[in-house]
Amino acid sequence: MSRSQKDSGKKSMKNERLEQIRQILSQQKEASVTGLAAMLNVSDMTIRRDLIELEQKGIVTRYHGGAFIAAAPPRGLRPEAPQSPDSGEKAAIGRAASRYLKELLSGREISSVILMSGSTMFEMVRSIDYTIPVPTVTDNLNIAYTLSQDADNSVMILGGKVSPTHMSVDGFLAEQMLDHLSADCTFMGTSAVDEAGCLYCYDDKYASLLKKLLAVSHRLVVLAEHSKLGTTSLVKVSRMDERFSLITGEGAPEALLKRYEDLGVKIIRTC
Repeated sequence: MSRSQKDSGKKSMKNERLEQIRQILSQQKEASVTGLAAMLNVSDMTIRRDLIELEQKGIVTRYHGGAFIAAAPPRGLRPEAPQSPDSGEKAAIGRAASRYLKELLSGREISSVILMSGSTMFEMVRSIDYTIPVPTVTDNLNIAYTLSQDADNSVMILGGKVSPTHMSVDGFLAEQMLDHLSADCTFMGTSAVDEAGCLYCYDDKYASLLKKLLAVSHRLVVLAEHSKLGTTSLVKVSRMDERFSLITGEGAPEALLKRYEDLGVKIIRTC
């Protein structure tokens, strides 16, 4: 093989990899360098060089340790949720979650609640038009900001490193804080739920925080669009059990929901 043929082959592989990165970020909105390297089976340095090139083309925006698609940049503290192709279903799930939380509060079934990060979670928070009469903990600055607009809400935020895209915190300090907390109920999003009922997320550091969260929560409510059911993502977090409820859209497959119910999971559908 001539040198020119080798160079052409390398360029073709690079272009294919750049397109794969673009597609991943288009679907996930953001990803870490280490996560992309693992998915594409290349080195972190290769991914960093690829992201620099994609940023120069205006396709992505880099931040320390990762990148997000340029069409969906972070906008700091904001009272509105980022839009996505699934925003209609996300909004419906968010409203259903808000009603469910109100039901739990009205029945005095919980005395504390944790509201985690996520676009569907933010739709839930947008739908809360009542005071939450119990201490509320969150890992997200946007959620904390929105809830604090009601002076009667008691809001606590976890400490840790802030993600510039989702304005959420994670890391050692956030996990240490959870060691000193116990929550009656946690509402959370997920990147995927496989056929066996296992939850996933995109980032290994956030997975560590979620595992700690599951250990301190007596009841957990997962918000997930139907397109996330029966799929997997990068990092497996935990399998759902009788402590869990799943709020999902109308398009969720019946057979799959039955499997989750067999695990003891309560299924709540949007209406």
